[in-house]
Amino acid sequence: MKPDILAPGLNILAAATASPDRGPFRFKSGTSMAAPHVSGVVALLKSLHPDWSPAAIRSAMMTTADDLDNDGNRIMNEKHQPASAFALGAGHVNATRAVDPGLVYDLEVRDYAGYVC
Repeated sequence: MKPDILAPGLNILAAATASPDRGPFRFKSGTSMAAPHVSGVVALLKSLHPDWSPAAIRSAMMTTADDLDNDGNRIMNEKHQPASAFALGAGHVNATRAVDPGLVYDLEVRDYAGYVC
């Protein structure tokens, strides 16, 4: 299995509520922020394009994803080697480009029917 898309999530820092054994605040680091980032992009796209289906929104995000980092280099995996499609999917989500992708692919329930059997 590979991801559909990559989003910010590595080494995200967060504050947590008080813990009796650690004082009033806790500091956590993890990768659980990728889903909220993508959910936020989905909410943005749905508000700008209320007629788009979930498949159209997914298409807009995947066809406009970045396959290079901010410096124009290939995206690296956790071992600092060029990431394969099995590590980054379509690429890193780009909300700005997804707003106006130019072309979106839409699917309906009947389009999935052949995969069910």
